[in-house]
Amino acid sequence: MKENILEVKDLNVYYTNKGGFLKHKNTKQHVLKNVSFTMRKGEVLGLVGESGCGKTSLAKAILGMQKQFDGEIQLDCPNPQMVFQDPYAALNPAKKIGWILEEPLRRRKQGDGGASQEKARDWRRNQVDEMLERVGIDIKIKEHYPAELSGGQRQRIAIASALLCDTGFLIADEPVSALDVTIQAQIIKLLLKLHKEMGISILFISHDLRVVYQMCDRVMIMQSGVILEQGTVEDIYENPKTDYTKLLLEAADLAD
Repeated sequence: MKENILEVKDLNVYYTNKGGFLKHKNTKQHVLKNVSFTMRKGEVLGLVGESGCGKTSLAKAILGMQKQFDGEIQLDCPNPQMVFQDPYAALNPAKKIGWILEEPLRRRKQGDGGASQEKARDWRRNQVDEMLERVGIDIKIKEHYPAELSGGQRQRIAIASALLCDTGFLIADEPVSALDVTIQAQIIKLLLKLHKEMGISILFISHDLRVVYQMCDRVMIMQSGVILEQGTVEDIYENPKTDYTKLLLEAADLAD
């Protein structure tokens, strides 16, 4: 059996209401409830559920962006990264793509430690060029600004930027839901290619069971902050155990 890259045990996440219309100030909202699962190194694990069920809250807790929780999270990977639904929001609109992609490398010491500024710059540019080729984009795009790119190109740049952080663990939070069907297929194909070539582990968050079927080895079904069931994609899709999973499959026209 593969070694686990992620172990989550009895995770509970809370948000504090700040007050407002029909809300009591400083009351706690219980968002994730006793969530437990493991993820193996090199695995693509799907997380499925409707909007607002707690999927993104789980991602933020794993990445250390959510402080109000109890339970255990053990992530055996440095520099975990997240790819968002809207890549434009994650890219600095005032900077060209080349600068954006070199930024993670400026924070890395191992590639250019002790080198002259010129050699360090050359190393960064070579790394960026190689990554652009890997994600299927011409290096000339380095001279463009994010606003000049298509949605699919921006998502490829966001993926490249995450991988340039030298990570082996990627959380993809609805990475194709804002794209049209043709571009969705291209990004899914790219993620699977990178997964195979680089051995990265991917937690793939989606509400689209068809996309998850194409992407994932295993899948977890979440409703109202609770993981209802989890298993291989084949097991969950062919033998769903809960009414909620059956409804999701029926809505996606995947039920038997």
